Amino acid sequence: MSEYTLSSQAYAKAILHSAKYPWATVHGLFLGEKNGSKFRLTDAVPLAHSWTQLTPMFDVALQQVQQYAGSKNLVIAGYYVAYENPDTIQLSASGALFAKSILAINPEAAAFVVDAKRFKAREDGRPALVPFVYAGEQWKEQPKAFGDAKGQFVLENNQALTTARILVEERAEIGIFDFDDHLDDVSLDWLQNNLLNERIRTA
Repeated sequence: MSEYTLSSQAYAKAILHSAKYPWATVHGLFLGEKNGSKFRLTDAVPLAHSWTQLTPMFDVALQQVQQYAGSKNLVIAGYYVAYENPDTIQLSASGALFAKSILAINPEAAAFVVDAKRFKAREDGRPALVPFVYAGEQWKEQPKAFGDAKGQFVLENNQALTTARILVEERAEIGIFDFDDHLDDVSLDWLQNNLLNERIRTA
């Protein structure tokens, strides 16, 4: 069974991506380091806020992310989605297809749904992410994830929650750009979002 440790940077960027486009469904990828069956998710790459189905542009973006990850000795370790309806915390049919497309690259990749309501309510001190693993030909929710420091899904440190909240409160999401944004302005740094990375480190 694979294990996943989520860094502050990866978590914050997924939350900020969803916060920037609360009226839209957003998609992104988690990159990470692999050591045996253990993944450390070190970064998030925001993909889109205008797609609801698999498109040729998804394939283009995915290829670029693969190349970028390879240049950093990272792997695509997960997919995340935040739905325009904050009540939706299950993978939709299209979300499951997006996530399954990542399995062709990494059969151990996990999927995550951003739970905006949990984030706003500050509930139970756990990340606002609902993880899913692929087993028995379907995506299965992991309802007890992030509840055990030695579990399958853990935060690298508890400061990640505080960091994400600070950044959302100061509207740092205006500084995150996805592939859609890049198509409108090719100067935008969607793969790394380096300026935002620096802000996350100092939050």
